[in-house]
Amino acid sequence: MPYDAREIANFFVDRAGETGLPLTHLSLQKILFFAHAWHLAKYNAPLIGQRFEAWKHGPVVRVVYDQLKVYKDKEISSRLTKIDVTTGIMSFARYDLNSNLMKFLENIFDYYAKFDAGKLVDLTHEEAGPWEKVWKSGLDGAVVGMYIPDESIRLWILREGGRGSLIRH
Repeated sequence: MPYDAREIANFFVDRAGETGLPLTHLSLQKILFFAHAWHLAKYNAPLIGQRFEAWKHGPVVRVVYDQLKVYKDKEISSRLTKIDVTTGIMSFARYDLNSNLMKFLENIFDYYAKFDAGKLVDLTHEEAGPWEKVWKSGLDGAVVGMYIPDESIRLWILREGGRGSLIRH
């Protein structure tokens, strides 16, 4: 079962704190995308339940954007929240991950967090990549929600590892 994007985002926010690597909203969105892409390739299943949308600066998960847009290009200093469906109370989006998935996400974060946001944007904007296909289609006509299909993301990673600019996990 896929995870809520805010849970995985909180894992990365916590990992940034542990490693001392800075994490901006733009960087987090791209790292979420790469984690989702590699998970699709490795496990043939989505990591994140929400869909990625093609926005000007690359793939975005709207629920993460809505909570973190206040940071603009500053480092993220708080965790994301969501409503607990059993209590109706807003609380931190808690993640409960097995050790294999934690290691997988740590590897993703440790690799991609070394790049600045501009480089991560470049990586997600590769020619003929899943973001570009949806973005260009949107320029030519309407694409409902500008959603990037998981299958397009998975095939991109499997085909060339994102044109060689991504590592194998």
